[in-house]
Amino acid sequence: MLFPTKNSTPRRLQSTSHLVDKISRIMCKPAAHKPKMLPAFMLPSFITPPIMSSFFQGPYSKRKIVLLVFLASILLGTITFTTLYTFHRGFRRTIQFWRGMAPLIAKYKYVNFKATKIDHCSPDELEERLNVYRATTAPKLVDLILRLGGIYIKIGQVMSTIGQGLLPQQYVDALKPLQNGVPPRGYDEISRIIEKSTGKKMDDLFVDFQKKPIGSASVAQVHKATLRPKNDGDNPTPVVIKVQYPEVAELFDADLSNLEIATRLFAPENMEVTKSLRKRHENELDFRKEADNLRECTRDMQQYGVEPSLVRIPRVVDDICTQHVLAMEYLEGVSLSDAIKDEQDRVAKALGRKDGDELKTMLASKMREHFENGGGAGEGGMQMLGDKSMKIMNVLGPSATTLLRTYASVRDGIENAAISVVKFGSKLGRKDNEVGLIADSAVKKKKKINVNLGRALKTLVHVHGIQMILSGTYNADPHPGNVLLLPDGRLGLLDYGMVGKLSPKDREAVARTIVALSDNDKAATAKLYRENGYKATLQNGKDDVDDAVLHRFASFHFDKIDLSPLTLDNGEKIDIMDVFRSNREKAVPTWVEEGRRLGGLLVGVSAQAARPISLAKEWRPIAKQALRKKE
Repeated sequence: MLFPTKNSTPRRLQSTSHLVDKISRIMCKPAAHKPKMLPAFMLPSFITPPIMSSFFQGPYSKRKIVLLVFLASILLGTITFTTLYTFHRGFRRTIQFWRGMAPLIAKYKYVNFKATKIDHCSPDELEERLNVYRATTAPKLVDLILRLGGIYIKIGQVMSTIGQGLLPQQYVDALKPLQNGVPPRGYDEISRIIEKSTGKKMDDLFVDFQKKPIGSASVAQVHKATLRPKNDGDNPTPVVIKVQYPEVAELFDADLSNLEIATRLFAPENMEVTKSLRKRHENELDFRKEADNLRECTRDMQQYGVEPSLVRIPRVVDDICTQHVLAMEYLEGVSLSDAIKDEQDRVAKALGRKDGDELKTMLASKMREHFENGGGAGEGGMQMLGDKSMKIMNVLGPSATTLLRTYASVRDGIENAAISVVKFGSKLGRKDNEVGLIADSAVKKKKKINVNLGRALKTLVHVHGIQMILSGTYNADPHPGNVLLLPDGRLGLLDYGMVGKLSPKDREAVARTIVALSDNDKAATAKLYRENGYKATLQNGKDDVDDAVLHRFASFHFDKIDLSPLTLDNGEKIDIMDVFRSNREKAVPTWVEEGRRLGGLLVGVSAQAARPISLAKEWRPIAKQALRKKE
């Protein structure tokens, strides 16, 4: 039959029915009893009565039951996944995270496998291929971090700081913009949050409120504003207003829950560390606690004579201090991250290079060599390069870096003066359109940043040593975007949402560790770690880790990045990276966990500025002072 008649069944349905009947004959035995029919609402609309009378009816053999259970599981799984993805934000963020990360990981595995197993590339060729991979994936990684927001931005900020010389430079460069902020929210949303949190209208609070934020981060963004005076005749007060994003608490809870699940599954020994992260971030979400932190740290630093002489911590404006909105004193300055970039750009131009990107790549390579040779304080700055274009620096010795930076600053001043002359000349010759076009296309005058980076970094390290060892209350997040270089040379220390606290006993343990590291006393360092609860095991299951291994771990936590080969107590030399890969931490005391985060940030900032340090040597006088008080 070529065409269906009025009472006939279409060929497509006939063939479908015939196929299902054939399947049912294979899977089902003949039934002696009356077959049971499934309810019609459970069947798709396209299924015809012949199918209902065969496949979906009894008798139900084991094979048919297994198949029906399999189909029901797929249906139930699809419904469950869709429901969770739609209504459970934590589950949705987990899927979004792995949807972005899985292709990057798979591509890395493929590049590595193809190069080593198929093409049999040399180490140099493999590194070249990996560099191409990193160049293409680094921007994608940052895009993923920005899409997810929350704690992922915090992680990116930390990695961009401590990763100098450790992580591939492509990733460090891609993550660095996170130090200065993330894409901001619109004014309408921010004003609604302020009015809802304070219970007052914007016009009642401010004479002026700049709609464009001066900074934005993972938790909040900051706007400059002028408070409306309380009394007639009072002067308006310039302030900064920190406004928390409305969904940030939910995001942090979801992200940390995912982190706790992953830790429980893959590294249960680190659960205490993960729980401490939750506590720290929960405190960050209440700006009233940040206000208390600002007041406490200001009092402590004044007690030790460094505030306001060396640093300035912004004062809290009590009139606007809620859980989600905080007003603080406005400090004028340049962020440390901008100052580092500005210096590298100026030095690069002084060496005849276009900008600081090439210079940063060279510095990262030299910094890695420095770490592989033992790390610590050394000949920092541009002097580390030592290539052919910098022979004069090798001749001049240690003073070469200072001379080069001075030359770069003078050259910048000359360029700015020349630009000003060109613009002034263009005004005199406005009748000449060609001159006007030249002036309009001239390079804009650069904002001058007159800072002594070496002194600024030394102050930053010194003050945080006082906070951790003497005071016990310290800013746990001093990445370069949270540090201002003020016009008078002092530092402005911002963002006290993430603050750590150490007990007197823990502070003593840190102080004794600093002294032992600065004395290079491996036995004393290892003893301190063991007696204070640090436990680690290597891949061989050996719990009694060598003194040399514990000393190197402590060095990474509280002193420097040392990637040189490790000599064990028995004289055997091993690659330190092999030790790290095989190490499993079974117990990490609070003071170690807190100290290695702060120490890693300070060492990383110094390396980023091409001025490697020995943290133990910088903090030794402070540690000695603390131990003398203890006696």
